[in-house]
Amino acid sequence: MNSDLKHLIRIQAIDLSIQELRARVDKFPGVSKALDLELKAAHAGLESAKEKNKNNQGNRRKLETEIISIEGKISKYRDQMMSVKTNEEYKALQHEIEHAQTGIRKIEDDILNLMMEAETGQADVKAAETLLKEDQVKVTAQRKQLEEENKRDLSALESYIKERKDIAASISPDLLFQYDRVRNHRGGIGVGPASNEVCGTCTVRLRPQVFQEIRKNTQIIACEACQRILYDPENLDHPFEVA
Repeated sequence: MNSDLKHLIRIQAIDLSIQELRARVDKFPGVSKALDLELKAAHAGLESAKEKNKNNQGNRRKLETEIISIEGKISKYRDQMMSVKTNEEYKALQHEIEHAQTGIRKIEDDILNLMMEAETGQADVKAAETLLKEDQVKVTAQRKQLEEENKRDLSALESYIKERKDIAASISPDLLFQYDRVRNHRGGIGVGPASNEVCGTCTVRLRPQVFQEIRKNTQIIACEACQRILYDPENLDHPFEVA
């Protein structure tokens, strides 16, 4: 078998592996950031629930203070009723007291509603705390797995790059340039199989005499349509060529 063709077949396999590994390595920062955002969202959910509870307590204290203020006014009105001289003044003060008491009842209803909301809010805080803990465990496990996979990918990438460099050194520069040029313009494929008188990549039919030469795997023959270097996958003499 032609040694250059043999080496190009292996380089093609290496290049496809490098392409796949680089795509995964390039995705690593984005996936890692997505995990950070997931955890950040869980933290934000807990803080939002806590803040809602805090606001609820603050609103209740304000309403309770308002009731104390109104009760002080009612006390003053009652004191004034002891010293009024006319029936009209007495009725006016009595009206003010009734109005104030109505206001207190409304505020008490508002406080009751806030207390009911507080119960729901406390449940929301507990749920958010549980979710955060679950997310922390999940994200920690996912990050560990992601980092381990990225480490393996980087190691494999380094190994493939070294192997490619070693093999490329044994191929004529002109042939390697031809392969790289086609690969860069043809979706990463510069070498491909041919069978049944057809280019296995672009599917254009080959001339019978050309296909017969390709089947021998003894020459560098390119597809006339796509310019990819072709070989017969059924006539390989070493597993190195298809690894």
